[in-house]
Amino acid sequence: MGRGIPTTEVIAEIVGSGRGAVARTAFARGEDIRMSSQSLGEARVGDLAKILVKTRSARVTQVFGKSRAPGAVMSAFLADNQRGYPTARVVEREVAEIVEGDPLTDPGRRDCTAQDVVTIDPDGAKDHDDAIAASIEGDAVRIWVHIADVSHYVLPGTAVDRDASRRGCSVYVPGLVDPMLPSRLSSDLCSLRPGVIRRVITVEMVISADGRITDPRFYRSAIRSQRRFTYPEVDAHFAGAAIDEAGLAATIAAARIAAERLHARRMERGALELGSNEPVFILSETRVEGVRIEEQTPSHSLVEECMIAANEAVAGYLIARKTPTVFRYHEDPEQHQVDRLYAQLAALGVATPPLPDGHLGPSERRAAVSAAAEAVGAHLEGVRARGEIDGRAVWVLVLRALKQAYYSADSVTHSGLASAAYLHFTSPIRRYPDLLVHRALVGALGIGPVGPPRSELEVDALASSESERAAVDLERRADRMCAAMVLERELQASDWATVFPAEVTGMISRGAFLRFGVAYEGFLPASSLSPGELVLDEQEVSLLNHSGDEVIRLGDHVEVRVAEIDALRGRVRLERADAPAGAKIARSRAQRRMARRPR
Repeated sequence: MGRGIPTTEVIAEIVGSGRGAVARTAFARGEDIRMSSQSLGEARVGDLAKILVKTRSARVTQVFGKSRAPGAVMSAFLADNQRGYPTARVVEREVAEIVEGDPLTDPGRRDCTAQDVVTIDPDGAKDHDDAIAASIEGDAVRIWVHIADVSHYVLPGTAVDRDASRRGCSVYVPGLVDPMLPSRLSSDLCSLRPGVIRRVITVEMVISADGRITDPRFYRSAIRSQRRFTYPEVDAHFAGAAIDEAGLAATIAAARIAAERLHARRMERGALELGSNEPVFILSETRVEGVRIEEQTPSHSLVEECMIAANEAVAGYLIARKTPTVFRYHEDPEQHQVDRLYAQLAALGVATPPLPDGHLGPSERRAAVSAAAEAVGAHLEGVRARGEIDGRAVWVLVLRALKQAYYSADSVTHSGLASAAYLHFTSPIRRYPDLLVHRALVGALGIGPVGPPRSELEVDALASSESERAAVDLERRADRMCAAMVLERELQASDWATVFPAEVTGMISRGAFLRFGVAYEGFLPASSLSPGELVLDEQEVSLLNHSGDEVIRLGDHVEVRVAEIDALRGRVRLERADAPAGAKIARSRAQRRMARRPR
């Protein structure tokens, strides 16, 4: 029997070429594929499509939609990265056969439906797996953190479980989610929707006046969320807007007190507080309309502190009972990373406290990074007081001094939180390690099967870490693509010669990375900075010319123009605004493609 004809699948944009069309790889470099009118099928110029390529032929097998429509772009992008694929039939059949039943009739499940329970999530959240209730008890606050009981529905070894393990986590891109669990679970049975009784695993804790967690208790229960709040709604309440339901207002007020105590306690023990601002894209059916930055607010902190406390309480309980599980490991920075951070900050003129002499222990290294972060914060306050842009570049140096967190079957510390032991328990809808922790907890409590053995957990921890890193990379690339599409549309509507003030946020010998506008990023080639080759200085915070003179450094402010945009790859090439007069302002690749299309 002869060998089959080799085939491959490519995600491509259909581009006009002469009187015909070619398929141009959308998200990575590749050769154009000549397409006949028959091989295009339903696809048209400007569409994103999946192309089945054989040795001597190619044909469209799926059309996603127009190459600037957010839904089409994100669907094609996920497909290009082997995500977003349909749920297997065996999984769908298994989920369809789940009998919901009445949670209040489950043996041993507590009835907490009378509590004033709320969920607090971002606008447009796709899943709702955590809820809280809280009350004042003298000088203390009692809080209940209720987490969707996914382990009740997803049993080890089932098709649903194997599929969730393979996916590892949900992937969130603008306007779209590739869920870890099928929609009947993630959006229905395990979603803590208002007014519906739902199964949860509860962590009940008392928060003392000094922020200590006492009397932790764990059990399966049933709740009925009273209302779904968004972060902006809770922040508006903190600013004075009334909540009509007195019980819900009391829950939020008590939870806020608990969160403030927990936060203060974490800071006292040396936790890092770096914060994060995330881009939020405004989408329509046909295009990315705009972007804004969502900053951390008191409502975010309220939820975060309650979840961190629950995660730590579960970790402590499982360690005390020597129950194997998956922990979240964040190593302390190494000595050389701390030394390098302080040298880099000194080179940029950021005043830091002196480092102690000699080799530093783990807690001392963590304290040194925390002190550096505080110094950066103070430095940036001065920068902003002078009306300059945000100073993101200096924060990046602090982040680079920290190691990346990952999952481990060992009972380990979490440096960033200054936690003796930490794990992920609060998001079992979207993270597989959380589901493993749930199984370990119910097993340790004697209210469910014994959790997975350590040998399995070691494999799962490694796979989950890899899935998480891949998901983070995809989400960041998707954000860059959407930002590039917003910028492209903005320039098409105004002027490609628009000058932007930008900040240098990173550099390599070939040029500098800059941040500008609301959430735009671009690359300024070395050829736009100085004639001849450039090299990084010893601290890698400046680019030097052949004479050793500094050409540009991290944090510098540069006025730039956009030279070229490749939106589907999230790439923006910049040039200095003071480039010689008459320098050509390049158009986006989309514009050049349009110019080549037959009329």
